[in-house]
Amino acid sequence: MYQVFLLLSVALLMSSGVAHGQTDFQSALDIYKIDAESSDIRFFIYRAGMLARFGHNHVISVGHFEGTVHLHPNVEQSSVELAIPVDLLIVDDPVLRSEEGRGFSSEPSADDIDGTRANMLGKGLLNAEQYPIIRVKGRKGSSGQDLESVLNLSVEFLGRVIELSIPVALRLKGDELEASGVFRLAHSQLGITPFRVIMGVLQVADEMDVKYRVRAERIKN
Repeated sequence: MYQVFLLLSVALLMSSGVAHGQTDFQSALDIYKIDAESSDIRFFIYRAGMLARFGHNHVISVGHFEGTVHLHPNVEQSSVELAIPVDLLIVDDPVLRSEEGRGFSSEPSADDIDGTRANMLGKGLLNAEQYPIIRVKGRKGSSGQDLESVLNLSVEFLGRVIELSIPVALRLKGDELEASGVFRLAHSQLGITPFRVIMGVLQVADEMDVKYRVRAERIKN
């Protein structure tokens, strides 16, 4: 009960224009390195089926990822690139579960978490052995200089490329850049069949929610 990603991310993540007015493309770029330690990407996976009460909702978090943001005065030329190692996704961190309220108040056992992780990384879902990295490329999807906009993503996932559009709010302060947003995503959009047992009486819901906050710092020349 899991997958994403994401994300996924996703999740997640940013580009927009502010920056400086040089005429040369390369010199005009401001390059930001993503700080995974201060970033946060979470996928919320929900139980479903007649016996849903015997299962758990899950919080899948991105334990580590790398990436850069290229910020350009011409908004449409700004971009982001991410690389997410699948085997570093974290299943049901108890601190994160406690932050998400009643829907995540149950306490999965260590065996539950191990089983969820094994299923998530297995050949039927993320197939981590064959596809160890999720790669994400994104560009701003709407015109103008607004800080609440759309980011168009190309997600390289399970040997195919999936196109997604997600909301993004951007904050630029000094040398720090932060992008955040919340959106809904379906397993079917990713070409994944949600996990199910006993002919579907206990299963993972098709829809999941994604919440992200990605921070980056400008690389000084």
